[in-house]
Amino acid sequence: MLRDLAGLLPTLREPPGDGGQAYPAAAVQSLFDAGIIIAPFGQGAGGESATLVECAAAVRELAAASPPLALIASMPLGLAGMYGAGSDVVPAVQRAGWVDQTEQVAANYRAHELYAACNSEKGAGGSLAATRTAVTRGPDGEFRLTGEKILATSGRFATHFFSTAKVDPLDLPGAGVVEFFFVRTDAAGVEILDDWDGFGMRSTESQTVRYGDAPAEGLMGFPNLIEVLQPLQYWYCLFAAIPLGCAWAILRELALPAPQSPALNLRLAEATMRLEALTAYLDQVAGEWSPGGGPAYAARVLRMKTYVTQESTRLCAELFALAGGRHYRRTSRVAKLLADAFAGTALRPPLSLALETLSESFALE
Repeated sequence: MLRDLAGLLPTLREPPGDGGQAYPAAAVQSLFDAGIIIAPFGQGAGGESATLVECAAAVRELAAASPPLALIASMPLGLAGMYGAGSDVVPAVQRAGWVDQTEQVAANYRAHELYAACNSEKGAGGSLAATRTAVTRGPDGEFRLTGEKILATSGRFATHFFSTAKVDPLDLPGAGVVEFFFVRTDAAGVEILDDWDGFGMRSTESQTVRYGDAPAEGLMGFPNLIEVLQPLQYWYCLFAAIPLGCAWAILRELALPAPQSPALNLRLAEATMRLEALTAYLDQVAGEWSPGGGPAYAARVLRMKTYVTQESTRLCAELFALAGGRHYRRTSRVAKLLADAFAGTALRPPLSLALETLSESFALE
């Protein structure tokens, strides 16, 4: 996976000047063609059982080339990682359905169908419990979603959304606070707006989506999947890799060729040490991931993601300040990397929610 990605990276870097505003459709297809997106699936499904450490490294290198592409790729990579965990981690009564769904989703990946997250809501602050989108189950057994989402990455370029929604326990016995549902982006009742104009990550097409009694393809996995498998922790590791990759990219922009100033070289050496430490922290926590890791691991991931994203973004700003006036313009690559790092840190999910959760639940084991 990483070897194939390394060969692709020169072609994936965002164009200079005013480029980089359009959705990178060709680059996404290149990732599919190279087997990057499907890599976390098992070999029998077309993947290579790539680990979370490998996937986080891939997202980090993608972010150094194109942060929007890294954010787009992290969504299906995380989904593939969940299914790539196999069926042994699934409750016995749900395993047959899990295997069938894994095979179907993997077939869609092989057909280059793009899965994108469509979960955030206005006013929810990233909290699952604050989700207002509702799902009901009709007499025919079909689930239908009603509500509004924001920041739906890839917008109309996605083939499938996976969306959180609250479900009546009578409609789905054993359900958690919210569940994930698959929805085709071209289904009746799905309205994808064209209102995205972000400070950073502009080419991700993270549009608002409105569901009006929109039919779901089905429930993702089984009832209470979020609590049983804890897939959010997998995505959090991938999200943390994005601002980290941005910081590495800014450092490379300033360090190559090597500056003549000893004082500046010292600052860049210090930045390198900080980035190496942040990378090691992310890799260590990602290496400990397993489905259903429990509350202690969930808290560890939250601490890691909060610290790595916060410190990476801070370092991006410090390096930008060192860059000098030649980078102080809207079309500068360094300025774009700074904006993309901030957008990813602020929005996926917001640091304010992470800090609040940390303060409420912190305890040393």
